[in-house]
Amino acid sequence: MRRNRRRVHQAGRLALVGGLISAGVVACATTTGSPGPGGDSAAANGPVISAAAGAQLCDTMWADLAGWREQGSAIARVRFNGVVHLWALRNGAINIAVARHRDAIDAVTRDQCPNARRQVAQIIDTVDLASGLVGF
Repeated sequence: MRRNRRRVHQAGRLALVGGLISAGVVACATTTGSPGPGGDSAAANGPVISAAAGAQLCDTMWADLAGWREQGSAIARVRFNGVVHLWALRNGAINIAVARHRDAIDAVTRDQCPNARRQVAQIIDTVDLASGLVGF
């Protein structure tokens, strides 16, 4: 009984973290300042993702694969979204550009880590990574 309660609490915490991350991205998307790197001007043609930034995303996904596999698709999807949101924020705050061009995540992972991309898509139960992004 105690073990089940712990899993419910962990799932609730993960859902809360995912919601907070999404709320933060929405709040960032409504600012009135001039667009920075990856802002509205870059969003017209999709985000510019450097090879180093793509490698960073791939490395993060590889590191989390085993945990996501154990957690199941619903929780893994929330965690995947959190990884992408934080990665985009750390790499030029390109969250808005990624939101407008979600397929950019598929493109960069298809080029740099197709095996990790395939495994993540299986774990989160989607045909591609763009379909698994919520809040973008």
